[in-house]
Amino acid sequence: MVVLNKKAFKLPRVEKDKFILLMHLGCEYNKEQGVFSIKSYNNIEKLMDSISGILDTEVIFLQNCSRCGKDLACSDCKYDELCATKNLPFNCVCPQCLRDRKHFEEYLGKF
Repeated sequence: MVVLNKKAFKLPRVEKDKFILLMHLGCEYNKEQGVFSIKSYNNIEKLMDSISGILDTEVIFLQNCSRCGKDLACSDCKYDELCATKNLPFNCVCPQCLRDRKHFEEYLGKF
């Protein structure tokens, strides 16, 4: 299993057709840094399957805390069994921000 950050992750050199597929599925490539990032989540399951195929292992992504901006792994969350976006590169709330009642109420107020 490989844990990736949606903002910047490296892949081994891929064939042209696989590179084009990644771009169509929502990846972006920074040629200067040699890293991929996710710019669209419309085909996230297919994108994760493609990356898993390239790396020949299961791929999971870090979540990003919508309150403090920290990256967090779903394995650190006590709600991982109930979560619908587990291991996907989306936003969540980290355990520290959940414990802070004021931040949690602010977060809930957004919905």
